Amino acid sequence: MPSSDDSRPARATFQQTQLAAIGAALTLGVLFGLADAVVADLSLYPPRGLWGYLGCYAAAVFSYVVLFALLLGGAALFAFPWFRRGGGQELLRRFLMLGLSLGLFAEIYWWTRPFVFYGRSSVSPERLGAAVVQLVVAVGLAWVVARLLVRLGHGLQIGMRVVGSVAILLGAAFVWSEQGLIESRGTINERNRDLPNVLLVIVDALRADHLGAYGNERIATPHLDALAQRGVLVESCYAQAPYTLTSFGSILTGKYPRRHGLVAQLPGVQMKPNVTLPFHLKTARFKGSEERLRDEDYACGTFMTGAVSHGSGLARGFDAYSEAMKGHDLVQMDSQWSRFRSKLLLWLFKNKLQQRVDSSLVVTTARGWLQEHKDRRWMAMVHLYSTHTPYDPPHVHRFPYVDPTYDGPIKAFYSDSRYAIEQGKYEPTEADVRQVRDLYAGGTSQADAQIGELLAELEELGVMEDTLVIVTSDHGEDLGEWRRVPVDDGQGKVRFWEHNHMWETNLRIPLILANTQLLPHGVVVEELVESVDLVPTICDLLGLELPTEEGVMEVDGQSFLPAIRGTQVGEPSVWEPKRFTFAENNLFFSVQDLEWKLVVPRLLLGDDAPEVLPEDEWIRFFDLRENVEEESNLFRPDHPKVVELWSVLREYDASMPEAEYLMTKRDREQVNLLSALGYAGGIVPIEEEEDEEQPANDPESRPDGQ
Repeated sequence: MPSSDDSRPARATFQQTQLAAIGAALTLGVLFGLADAVVADLSLYPPRGLWGYLGCYAAAVFSYVVLFALLLGGAALFAFPWFRRGGGQELLRRFLMLGLSLGLFAEIYWWTRPFVFYGRSSVSPERLGAAVVQLVVAVGLAWVVARLLVRLGHGLQIGMRVVGSVAILLGAAFVWSEQGLIESRGTINERNRDLPNVLLVIVDALRADHLGAYGNERIATPHLDALAQRGVLVESCYAQAPYTLTSFGSILTGKYPRRHGLVAQLPGVQMKPNVTLPFHLKTARFKGSEERLRDEDYACGTFMTGAVSHGSGLARGFDAYSEAMKGHDLVQMDSQWSRFRSKLLLWLFKNKLQQRVDSSLVVTTARGWLQEHKDRRWMAMVHLYSTHTPYDPPHVHRFPYVDPTYDGPIKAFYSDSRYAIEQGKYEPTEADVRQVRDLYAGGTSQADAQIGELLAELEELGVMEDTLVIVTSDHGEDLGEWRRVPVDDGQGKVRFWEHNHMWETNLRIPLILANTQLLPHGVVVEELVESVDLVPTICDLLGLELPTEEGVMEVDGQSFLPAIRGTQVGEPSVWEPKRFTFAENNLFFSVQDLEWKLVVPRLLLGDDAPEVLPEDEWIRFFDLRENVEEESNLFRPDHPKVVELWSVLREYDASMPEAEYLMTKRDREQVNLLSALGYAGGIVPIEEEEDEEQPANDPESRPDGQ
């Protein structure tokens, strides 16, 4: 007769529990590793060749096996009494259910982000509530799948464990072999010995008038102010577009938007192949010589926060990149595994968790890369984002500016805050507007502090004297400024927010350059400069010919180095300064000099452009000397300066290639706003409408990790 003990549930030993956890980890590693590998395989950079495919897929399984082994092994250790109450298949089922619950929840949470309370913080009540529902769904699915896996039989379980074990060996071997493929670019040689490193910092949406060096006495920007004092400050620098991707294209190629071709900020839109600055530093010909730089002469890395992506075509020539908003760690382009793993959900979550801990992960990553390349020749581009929405600086940068007595609803300013205002769902008070501006001021100080970290790193590494430092922005920002715009019964006032407008607050940007050996100290360039002039000026400083493609020089910018040197010696420069600057978005074109500015609807240009401008309510003409705020529209078709600027703009338009303009989500929002107020007629082109990617508004893409 069986004893009473025989009727009790089987109890596993600690060793049996750990073995079951490892067995479940092998099974789950195969399932999730292969599933995520398939998704990664569909990315921009799939593996190459049989060894590449086998290696990347095996390494993906290897990564997930290790992850689940740690998670389930830890669970078995800390929850041993609960697990040990099940034996045999029941024990395995419990581990499978736990791992599946976690894995499926992560997958559901990640891939539904664009659809579930998009634009809300991940710790908002709405997102937390949705996460609870997603977890319940994941647990329910895990219960079903775990039972199914157990019922499929011992043979299948053994087979999956064998596959997992083989993948561990093959994946580890592949990852190890990839390490040797990361070339040591930038080794000092006769070609690059006398050339400087180049550090290009682009602070997204940074207004020039918010820096101390440009006259702002309220906002603390000590590092940028000091950099300007020991270098060159360009007083009147203008962007070619008031939004990110197009402006970056002009900065990195020296070309106007329609020349480089990246005119729409939409998902999947790529810049056509262009010679970018990093690519040129690997291929440029020295002035007066047939000798050229080679691929190995410069190591080039880009460290990006926001909308700029390697998939846009802007990263041509960079050997390494990181993308904080997309969750991509530093990716080495020479390594198939490095590229492949950046698309795996495991590594995406790892990066996001790092951002939660390190609010300046972009700078941290850049500093680590600089340390690895301290004895080489390099170019680094760092993209900072604290002055772009969301305006939500850390406390250390927030408290000097934000009113502690403010009790309104705006704790941070997201793009959806602007949506609510523009759609009439919320009317901001003056205190709200001050709060937004104070938050932006904090973001400005945060950017300055991050730049200070980079400069301190250069000093510590002993390469400051060998580095050309450049700080600029892609565009400025509107912070609720009132603007007069046409309405049915005259002129009305509307608040403008963020960017993609043709106001001076959007187009005038900071530009500071410094290097003790190449540039003078304390110089202010007062001549007109554009973003497209940066590449030619760098080439001039380094003694390199301008970029060419198929033997045809297509760079639109011109070097302003003569202006710098002419100012230095105190003599008039023989250099002919630039007279006009041009900018565009999908709705408007602008042309201006240092005194006057003309903005016209894009539909007035083209083959049918009139010789004389019509009486159009949306044509704007400002005297920038007397009307910096652009409040008084002085447009008259017969005004001599209007006639001149219109002729210049028509000539510019005729010299540019045709471009396909697609109305973005932001454009449609502006048109809808104007239509609601009764004055959008005559500025709206007819195009296919597509949704614009809004990575800055992605709650999981916040660079500060708050």
